[in-house]
Amino acid sequence: MDIQRDEMFKLTTLKIANWQVAANSVKSTVPLVTAVKADASTADNKKGKKDKPNPNQPSKPKEAKPEKPSTFVADTTPLGEKKDTSKPMLPEYHPKAVEAAWYAWWEKKGFFHAKEKNVLSGQKKPFTMVIPPPNVTGALHLGHALMLSVEDAIVRWRRMQGYETLWLPGVDHAGIATQSVVEKQLWKKSKQTRHDFGREEFVKKVWDWKDEYGGKIVNQFKRYGISVDWERFAFTLDETRSTAVVESFVRMHEKGLIYRATRLVNWCCSLKTALSDLEVEYIDLAGPTRMAVPGHDPNKTYEFGSLTHFSYRVKGTDEFITVATTRLETMLGDVAVAVHPNDPRYKHLVGKELEHPFIKDRKMVVITDDVLVNMEFGTGAVKITPAHDPNDYQCGKRHNLEQINVFDEDGKINHNGG
Repeated sequence: MDIQRDEMFKLTTLKIANWQVAANSVKSTVPLVTAVKADASTADNKKGKKDKPNPNQPSKPKEAKPEKPSTFVADTTPLGEKKDTSKPMLPEYHPKAVEAAWYAWWEKKGFFHAKEKNVLSGQKKPFTMVIPPPNVTGALHLGHALMLSVEDAIVRWRRMQGYETLWLPGVDHAGIATQSVVEKQLWKKSKQTRHDFGREEFVKKVWDWKDEYGGKIVNQFKRYGISVDWERFAFTLDETRSTAVVESFVRMHEKGLIYRATRLVNWCCSLKTALSDLEVEYIDLAGPTRMAVPGHDPNKTYEFGSLTHFSYRVKGTDEFITVATTRLETMLGDVAVAVHPNDPRYKHLVGKELEHPFIKDRKMVVITDDVLVNMEFGTGAVKITPAHDPNDYQCGKRHNLEQINVFDEDGKINHNGG
């Protein structure tokens, strides 16, 4: 990025000379203030120290200061009309009085609406920005206020320079967060899930919810006074945006940039959908820990973080290889056991087949992997479940191992698990 052309850089650049002048101006006032304080201190010393109050003498009650009458005057400007500024200014600053009426008048006059004909005809150069859409489920905070203030300054500056400016406002459908809120409401009202409605009908329910609750952010936008084009307000689930997303995916698929393949996902058994990595919170456990599980009895807890050892028999022998795991249930999806190529304990077992205790026709082999296995940790042998662990998934890709999913959408063992 060329920093000399960056809008933020242009707005915040100040000459060093101006800083120096300001600094010298401040310094010149310091001796004067110090002198005044010194004179005041000397005068006090001449008068002598004040008598200390007698602790036995009751103190005089402080007289309550009379309350200063408020100068606030409610604004009476009709909605959409220009405020009358010919009246005398109030002696005190009242935000409600100062900010009232202006934004409604700006909207009515269309000051922030971008006219595309001015650009198409060549009369003006375009300047366009898009608000990073906040989640429709939330509310704006101080971070949004800072961001919007800076962006508003840039847009207004460009507008004054003669550009045809478009600052596009909008909100994000928030994906899983919105889906969760809407589904909870549907279940509370009618004991139904999104599957009972179908995709199109459920999307309508999301729109109804957005229309009812999404206005909060819009009102906050307007209270900030930002100069956005409200006639082009966008919702990331609306028809225009949805069509653009589908078109983009189709084009990228035709160019071979995206494709369908089996991938490891974060599956939510409650919402029956995949979650992005950003929406998953990991918990590190130092040892066995009892925890409640969403969707289960809230009064019950289950143990997590317990390391369980078990052994696989080497096929056709009486020899066993021992592994350890904190997720014992995933052994139903095991397809291999990995050891380090330099570990002398298992060199004679590399390439040997193993017997699965519950799934007799499951093909399992002993492989070597110096990326995944630390021969100093545990038994030095690692069970491999490519379909249910990120590290095992990568190991499976390196060794072309089968990916066997043993859980259904509810998190229960399916037919692949025996």
